[in-house]
Amino acid sequence: MGNPKEKGRVRIVMKLKMLPIADVQPNPFQPRESFDKESLRELADSIKDANIIQPIVVRQHGFNYQIIAGERRWRAAQMLDLKQIPCIIKEIAEERILLESLIENLHRKDLTDPERENAINELWENREDLGFKTKSELAKALGIGENKISEDLDAWEFRRREGTPMGVSTRVIRGTRGLPNETRRKIIQRVKAGEIMASEVDTTAKIVRRASEPVKKELLEPKSRVTPKMAEAIVAKLPTAEEQELIVEEIKRSRLTEDEVEDRVKEIQRAKELGKPLTKEMGVKEGTVYIVGEYDCPHCKKHYLIKCNGKKDWVE
Repeated sequence: MGNPKEKGRVRIVMKLKMLPIADVQPNPFQPRESFDKESLRELADSIKDANIIQPIVVRQHGFNYQIIAGERRWRAAQMLDLKQIPCIIKEIAEERILLESLIENLHRKDLTDPERENAINELWENREDLGFKTKSELAKALGIGENKISEDLDAWEFRRREGTPMGVSTRVIRGTRGLPNETRRKIIQRVKAGEIMASEVDTTAKIVRRASEPVKKELLEPKSRVTPKMAEAIVAKLPTAEEQELIVEEIKRSRLTEDEVEDRVKEIQRAKELGKPLTKEMGVKEGTVYIVGEYDCPHCKKHYLIKCNGKKDWVE
């Protein structure tokens, strides 16, 4: 086919042909690591009903053909016992198969986050063989932003170093970039536990960088009652560590909701303006017992109701 590169660009020859399905082989460079049987069956049913299948992309490999993109369609066609399958045959160099496979899958958004991270990392590690020197060049070849390459490489490294489960998205890992590893682990653990949403990770990371130690510590604590929204309101409107610690303790003691935290923040701001004490005084009546809040003791692990006995004396 001559020199595969012409003026710095790769020349790829293609043709469309019906091929015996037995002559088509899976791609060892396939970025996808697993194929869900149920989704394959749904795809097979769709092909059967429509009586049509989108061509898969292959390259000639010896006397057979090797899949570059479209392995799910090939597997679904096998389920239907099809004898032939439409293929686009590309003449492509061995060292560029992974790149071509990844480009095809990225355009179809077929890959899971870990699969994409793995493929990007493999391309980056083999950049010299592929003719890339920078992340910018690789990003251009894949048709994505350079920052996306950096994020996927960081996520790949973090996922393996920390043993982060495959179910944690690249977005979540990306949101914690730049934080100490222990802090990143704690945020990800809260996301895994369903205590922080993936969409709140960026906010959480921003708060951790700005908050006083009491807010930061409580926000990272498992099963904490302090949510990112609470912490954001506290840090944005109460500038001193004393004020932030005060309201964190009130959240823990009285189990305040997000709306109640907003109201309490405003009360503290007003109290500061008027020169009044920041602590909340109770208006009490003689002989009346008020339930103020609930408390889980971190030492004895028992649960307590906090009450006022009508004389401003705290009783269990």
